[in-house]
Amino acid sequence: MSPFKKLHLFLFLALIFSVTFLTLFIAIFFSQSAYSIPPIYTLEVNGMGVKLGPPPNSTGISPDTAIIIDALTSVSLTSFQITPYVSIARVDSENSGPLTYLNKFYPAQPLEPATFYTVSVSIINIPVSWSFTTSDVFSPGIGFHLATNALWIALGTSALATLVGAFTIQLRSKVKSSSVS
Repeated sequence: MSPFKKLHLFLFLALIFSVTFLTLFIAIFFSQSAYSIPPIYTLEVNGMGVKLGPPPNSTGISPDTAIIIDALTSVSLTSFQITPYVSIARVDSENSGPLTYLNKFYPAQPLEPATFYTVSVSIINIPVSWSFTTSDVFSPGIGFHLATNALWIALGTSALATLVGAFTIQLRSKVKSSSVS
């Protein structure tokens, strides 16, 4: 096989790998979440309805839950903390209505099973706190597994697609060479 054909084959297989990897990784990354969204409860704070999740005094909350506070855009949320201490990996804020922002706090690790948590935050300088208890058993759904293993799923599938492509090209070249002779 000439060097030009080898380069052509290498580039074609690299293209198969790259396109497969990027397609799968982006599809999983944007469609799956490692967090579950808890039920919502509306709490009155200074005559304003603030939506919280998980609801106060709720039990059986999945350990992979996000903490949610949905309030008016002009409302300041300060002093957010969870007891026992939970490290927050990221906070997302998005418009949930014409004048409201949905704030999602994502723990760095799933919460401990069968644990009583208290969330504290100041909303318009008014301290608000509520508690919930996580479920005894953590049984994550398929979205959790896809989201936490997206890199490995995309790498494995891309490698397999590249091998299938290489095998197909090799078979095709053998069929061509046997039909010529």
